[in-house]
Amino acid sequence: MMEMYDELIIAEKPSSARKIAQALAESKVITKRHGKVPYFEIERKGKKIAVVGAAGHLFGLAEKEKVAYNHYPVFDVEWKPLYVVGKSATYTKEYISAIRMLSSKAKEIIIATDYDIEGETIGFNILRFICNRKNAKRMLFSTLTKDDLVRAYENARPTILFGLAEAGVTRHILDYFWGINVSRALMSAVKKAGRHFILSSGRVQGPALKIVYDRELEIRRFVPTPYWKLSIEVMGVKAEYEGGKIEKEVVARDLHKKVKATKHARVAEISRKKKKHNPPAPFNLNDLQAEAYALFKLSPKQTQDIAQKLYEMSLISYPRTSSQKLPRTIDFRKILHGVSKISQYQSVVAELLNKRLLIPKEGKKEDEAHPAIHPTGEVPQNLSKNEAKIYDLIVRRFLACFMEPAEKMLTKVVFDVNSVKFIATGVQVVHEGWYRAYKPYLRSKEVELPAFTLNGTYPVEKVKLEKKMTTPPDRYTAASLVRELEKRNLGTKATRAEIVHHLYERKYIKGNKIEITPIGEKVVTILKEHAERIMDEDLTREFEEKLEKISRGIAKSNEIVGEAKDHLISVLNKLKENEEELGKELVYSIKDMESKERVLGRCKCGGNLIIRKGKSGKRFVSCDTYPKCKISYPLPTKGQIIPTGKVCETCGTPIIRVIMRTEGKKSSHWFICLDPNCKKKK
Repeated sequence: MMEMYDELIIAEKPSSARKIAQALAESKVITKRHGKVPYFEIERKGKKIAVVGAAGHLFGLAEKEKVAYNHYPVFDVEWKPLYVVGKSATYTKEYISAIRMLSSKAKEIIIATDYDIEGETIGFNILRFICNRKNAKRMLFSTLTKDDLVRAYENARPTILFGLAEAGVTRHILDYFWGINVSRALMSAVKKAGRHFILSSGRVQGPALKIVYDRELEIRRFVPTPYWKLSIEVMGVKAEYEGGKIEKEVVARDLHKKVKATKHARVAEISRKKKKHNPPAPFNLNDLQAEAYALFKLSPKQTQDIAQKLYEMSLISYPRTSSQKLPRTIDFRKILHGVSKISQYQSVVAELLNKRLLIPKEGKKEDEAHPAIHPTGEVPQNLSKNEAKIYDLIVRRFLACFMEPAEKMLTKVVFDVNSVKFIATGVQVVHEGWYRAYKPYLRSKEVELPAFTLNGTYPVEKVKLEKKMTTPPDRYTAASLVRELEKRNLGTKATRAEIVHHLYERKYIKGNKIEITPIGEKVVTILKEHAERIMDEDLTREFEEKLEKISRGIAKSNEIVGEAKDHLISVLNKLKENEEELGKELVYSIKDMESKERVLGRCKCGGNLIIRKGKSGKRFVSCDTYPKCKISYPLPTKGQIIPTGKVCETCGTPIIRVIMRTEGKKSSHWFICLDPNCKKKK
């Protein structure tokens, strides 16, 4: 007789399935396997329950019938198992088989995937394509702790979130239409010009790249203008000219001369005022990514991946949230008691637990699905270095938002030097408040001033007139680009980091301070000229708003998909008409980028040292003025070679970075100069 289950709970991943089983089981959790896929049998309130995890998405969109890779437009698509879509996803076949077997034995299905648009899409596809059912119950939770999971199970919704699922399916269709068609148009053009090079663009990727391009143009067009800064030093304290920037040289010289004419400064004014510094709001995903980049130089994608792991370990709440709010339904005291078991937080937690009320400082941003990121109170075990950093940052931010404002004393001293005024400012913390919790990550410093007296005179130790130039706008970093996408409502909290990562992968952008590459620039200019509407962030934003309406049940998917097709068809026809010309332009940019990538620095003769390959296939470096200059150096036989722009102080040759990637292991890297005989190496 076939073994039956009263309920089958389907989670997004095996690790989540294990957590759910452990939380709900009233006795022992029995672990079984279907092939390599684990599932868990438990009993609860007389019910026999199976819990199984998927492996994220098990289905993806693909063409109904396979056509040549340079064929476009493509609109006839369907959902297929991922193992059919791509060879790299063969592992998903066993997950589909396991879920199909278990669902055939289950009276009732409960979907317990992540509570967001992707999680709902994953659950919806599993339900209709594997379980062959029209509906299921839905567990909604923000942490993988026992209390939250039990509450989610006991209060499961009677149906899945059909509006959110339809919005998720529509998003995938739109992204596929944009990605496959525009990417194929670009690659087909390159193929016609005799090259093979992977290019892509997408519904959000295109506008994101254009943001970088526009900033690049701002920087290039920027014309620096001179200005002057005048300062003095009194008792070791630097004081700046009260008027700030001096835009005319003649004025700057006159003031400088006037100040130099006297040797003393009179204290014309001393004022002090206290200033409150309120606690920060708890983290949402984008705030966490920005802070982690500023403090640890972790990319947004690295931070997102680490936060996801911490969530799966039950250490923090769901990280893909835009909320800066902590609802009062969260048991703050219980979390604090858990956190108090970790030594570095004990003194701050003790202070908070003595409060009668725990009211967090919150920000303005909300998320219907999830609260701000917060610790669960579970004690971490065996975290990696970066996991420990992100966990500590989240905990300290959470603690800080319950604490009193910090208080600073700002002291302003105005010096009069021959009727020219200068200002020195001192900053002292007089009440630490939330600084006590967040101190390791504070970036402002105290500035202590000597005890100046009003109308007292003091010798002027230095007078400095500096000529400076105005600077162009800052380049984006990965973190600030993610924040810019959020500000412009492009992409989602879960996809923005991935989009920036793809721009790097496609070699459209480079560097920590992001520069657009020749091929990135050419993709933008071509799409601007021939497909301007699909590069328009307003259009992308319009579709995001329509997806939101689908999730709320006030717009229909087929209408929005039809509208997207109409936009794309007109654009793709124009690209196809100009394919040959576009291909030549793209190939020229590819060659330009590749030639620049080969340059490692300047030769001693003034030429460029470039990477070359010998007849044996081994890499070496030589001067591009050969045979006039015959300088050459060997290179490591393996690894990616990246120029650093720095020069060895000992031998004067360029310093390169070598990155070695080994499958299944972390990449290693080191810095070396080119000269194998450099004395520093000995």
